[in-house]
Amino acid sequence: MDSLAVAVPVFLASAIVVVLAGIMLARFGDQVADVTGWGALWVGTILVSVATSLPELVTNITAVRIDAPELALGNVFGADMINIFTISMVAIVFGVRNLFSNQPKDTQTLVAVAVVLGVIAFGFGWLGDWGLGPTSAGAVVIAVGYVVGMKLVYDAGSAGRAEAAAEEPADAEGGGGSAAKVWGGFFGAAAVVLVAAYFLALSADGIAEASGLGRSFIGVLLVSIVTTLPEASVTVAAALRKSYGLVIGNIYGSCAFNLFVIPIAGLFFAGGPLLREMTDAHFVAAGSAIGLMAAGFLIIRSFKTAALAPLRYLTFLLPPAYVAGLFFVYLLA
Repeated sequence: MDSLAVAVPVFLASAIVVVLAGIMLARFGDQVADVTGWGALWVGTILVSVATSLPELVTNITAVRIDAPELALGNVFGADMINIFTISMVAIVFGVRNLFSNQPKDTQTLVAVAVVLGVIAFGFGWLGDWGLGPTSAGAVVIAVGYVVGMKLVYDAGSAGRAEAAAEEPADAEGGGGSAAKVWGGFFGAAAVVLVAAYFLALSADGIAEASGLGRSFIGVLLVSIVTTLPEASVTVAAALRKSYGLVIGNIYGSCAFNLFVIPIAGLFFAGGPLLREMTDAHFVAAGSAIGLMAAGFLIIRSFKTAALAPLRYLTFLLPPAYVAGLFFVYLLA
């Protein structure tokens, strides 16, 4: 897709399909959560966040298969940046205290896991990473860190889930139809994402080449905005229902999973360790994502410790910080 006249319409069409399918994924994911009776944060962290992150996963695998690693890495770090921009805007609209206060131990653990995974990716990218057969040292550490981190989140919230289950037993039908119908809808929407995200990556690469803006910037801005729209829609819907645990679980669970996409996509990249392809623009995007995610942790802690109370106002600095990060990525890309 060397022509903008072809790439742009394909990008817009596939983007619309990805967003609609992603929203359906989130809806069916919510119904699956009802069927299983899992807690809000754990559902947001594992089920909904993974469902809404499927566009990132498929887009990044496609990007490395067409030899566009800069696009894949830009999408990973750009998606994490915009996810925090989204949650900060939701907090400003619905109330910083409503969203970030009274968050339990598992929430804080999840945020810390996302930050640590970001630091690991940045560190191995800076060091150049080194190959280990079909994968790399950095990819292995990220993958292990994600699995261990999710186990820590699960363990941290076990008491809360048991208490919730005792108060409100799970409905076998889940309030959204039979389990077979719900799971069928979930996997059907996932299949649509698989196809649409493939064309999204191809057309985005074509736009980058034809426009001269560069794959890194296109990945950080254009592709990341499209692939995170499902997360944004779920976040707003959950905030309207005052399900703030689901909001944070979805956003930070998506941030963590996006970084887990790096070792997965790396298996499909024939050019060596994927993190070795990081450019200056990627390091700025990664550093911005880490800083934005870490600010979220500090905001949560500001409601736990009186001495940290002023840090809750960081919420209002996150949107301009995101824009500043994008500006520097543009300059370098």
